[in-house]
Amino acid sequence: MDKIIDVEREAEKICLWGAARAGVIVVAPLVGTMALMANEVYMIMRLGELRGVKLDESAVLGLLYSLGGSFVGQTLVTLIPLAPVQVPVGIAVTYGVGKVANAWLKAGQPHDIAQFREIFEEARDEGMAKFKEISGMECKDKPLGDESRSFKMEAESAFQNIKEKADSAAEKVEGAISGVLDWFQPLKEKSGRWLSAQKWEDVSHGGLTIPYEEINHYLKDSLAKSDFVFTGISYYEDSGVALEVEHKEYGSLKLFIMPEEFTITKQQAYVRLRLVDFAVRDNKFLEAVAQTLGTKLIMAIVNNIFDDTVIEHEDFACTYANGILEVYFTELINCSKLVRTSFMGKNVLDVVQFIAIVPVPKGIVVKSKFKF
Repeated sequence: MDKIIDVEREAEKICLWGAARAGVIVVAPLVGTMALMANEVYMIMRLGELRGVKLDESAVLGLLYSLGGSFVGQTLVTLIPLAPVQVPVGIAVTYGVGKVANAWLKAGQPHDIAQFREIFEEARDEGMAKFKEISGMECKDKPLGDESRSFKMEAESAFQNIKEKADSAAEKVEGAISGVLDWFQPLKEKSGRWLSAQKWEDVSHGGLTIPYEEINHYLKDSLAKSDFVFTGISYYEDSGVALEVEHKEYGSLKLFIMPEEFTITKQQAYVRLRLVDFAVRDNKFLEAVAQTLGTKLIMAIVNNIFDDTVIEHEDFACTYANGILEVYFTELINCSKLVRTSFMGKNVLDVVQFIAIVPVPKGIVVKSKFKF
């Protein structure tokens, strides 16, 4: 006896698979919008196979073409270099496309796609509401088809055609894109309060680089009213940094530091630095210099990550013992106004973790990873 297949249930699985895969594609380096379209094409073809309908690539691309300005506008949104926007939008749009394709196939593939617009919008909103759940599905790491096959170029040609057609009806595409921008604008505004667009782009690729010039400027300003004049920060061999100050009584002092641990998550914010080539044993003045510069360096890095004053000197100071500078500041970082700023029920540390700092000749690289 043949097993009875619940077509609607299986169709939902395919839509979720395509949506979950889209969440991976939109933040993958060097992949881009064409791979996202390819993913949608494979999803639609699988939905056709489920209903016993063999769709060729041109028929699937025709369906996407028929979605017109709305599809183009919402797909282009995924190019914005903000992972907290790219992931939910990529998932939501793909889920909406899948639900439209399923309804279109069920209805016998009618030429009039406009009748499915409401289905698309409802499914898109549903996909947005549960994007976190979808982004965590195990199927996200399995492509629906060969995303590197030559078909991708055919999709690119069709995509260009769609854009050209949309551009010829300016008011139509403008309205479609404007609607999408209104839809995700709150996400963009909130995420922009966390990190700049360029920093989100860097973070989405594993880390951002803070140039020594920016750290140098911060340290000079922060020591301006002290007995020290900060004269520079530079790369030190084997992934370390050298900090140099002038003191009116002790002259030029140079401190060499090697990062050992750096983490900023919701559960823990902690930094440990090791001093090399700077004698502080039995010398309270030099110990104080080490603590001061270590504290200022950490503040410069953390505040630069967020483009804001997240930690203040009066609440923050590292300790020194046996050649190690360290500080725990979990409560301080979680209580900061910026980290408490949230959207869609999340704050920045629900989305991204900072896991290491690595000095390189151009600056200090802050390693990161997303929690999607």
